[in-house]
Amino acid sequence: MARANSTIPICFFKIILQTNLQTIKIPNKFTRSHGTGLPNPVMIKPPDGTKWKVFWKNINGEIWFQKGWNIFTQNYSLQHGCFVVFKYKEGSSELDVIILGQHAVEIDYDSPHDSSDDEDENHDHSDDESVEILNELHNQKKPRESKTFASPRAHKKVRGEIEKNSQRTTSLNRPREYRAREVAEEFISRNPFFTISIKLANLVANVLTVPLLKGVIENQNTNVMLQIGERSWNLKLLRCYNDRAKRRFSAGWCAFAKESGVQAADVCVFELINKKNLVFKVHVF
Repeated sequence: MARANSTIPICFFKIILQTNLQTIKIPNKFTRSHGTGLPNPVMIKPPDGTKWKVFWKNINGEIWFQKGWNIFTQNYSLQHGCFVVFKYKEGSSELDVIILGQHAVEIDYDSPHDSSDDEDENHDHSDDESVEILNELHNQKKPRESKTFASPRAHKKVRGEIEKNSQRTTSLNRPREYRAREVAEEFISRNPFFTISIKLANLVANVLTVPLLKGVIENQNTNVMLQIGERSWNLKLLRCYNDRAKRRFSAGWCAFAKESGVQAADVCVFELINKKNLVFKVHVF
């Protein structure tokens, strides 16, 4: 097909099913027209500024995203009924994507995608149904039992005493996952804290998005310390360039994730125990 302007991006979409969370075939029409120029691996780039390396394989003339695709789907909690739009500019090494949730609204990329369970389907949608060329106009392991590295939630007697005290704090954020919300509601502290449900991608990425912490930490960018037991890690806490309502743990997060023993499906409570020196005690459930 002749193109009036080769710089106009080519777009296609895929509907997410239970059958394509681990590997997914991109449309044959895109493969025939542009597959030879697609780098391997290709970088998938959502609007949050992150990049996900995905390797693909040519199987009988069809391109299938394989290694790395499941990490991408897990990070954004993609489930049956989600909708991913891919945008590719000829000669680029990246595929820009936007993700629509099960309610046809673009997801919050910095928070886990909240979706309900649906019936599985054992077949993919028709390849040609998912192609729109817009130039004529975008295996983890089963979670183990959670364990507590730092102090567990307070016992009933102490909890009862603290509940009577008006200084008891609540989580600075409201996690979407049920288990994380449960931990946040039961955690006892007089210090500011926030709660994060750890995903596999959080353990391999160099950053972790956290709440803004407005009124708690006012500096735009600063250094913080994370503690688990007797060990500590120094990290950078930066403002998110693409979302001024959030911050992110940057330099040092990778080392913390590798050395702390934190695993996917853990729920972490970050409790600010020293406001002056910005020390967070991390409780892992």
